[in-house]
Amino acid sequence: MSEYQETDKAMRVMAVVGGIISLVEAIMILVGLGLMPYGFGILSGVFGLILALVGIFLGIKPIHYTPFILGAIGVVLIVFAVLIGGIIILLAAFFGLIS
Repeated sequence: MSEYQETDKAMRVMAVVGGIISLVEAIMILVGLGLMPYGFGILSGVFGLILALVGIFLGIKPIHYTPFILGAIGVVLIVFAVLIGGIIILLAAFFGLIS
């Protein structure tokens, strides 16, 4: 396997894992057990769910500008109090950008 394929595979795996963690965090926010003391209440949970699903789908079937989209999703997730999943998705975007 070439170096390009390895980093692309790492990006995809990290995007799926980060999306799953973001999904769990968003559900916790909706239930009222969020990990972060800030956020926008139910709006954070809904946007977190939507962006987590987009991150998972981009990890499964990437498109042409996937690293840039993952970077934007990671930043927005962090703003909406889905911190751990957002950081992992940002790392996936970084791996995608260096390949």
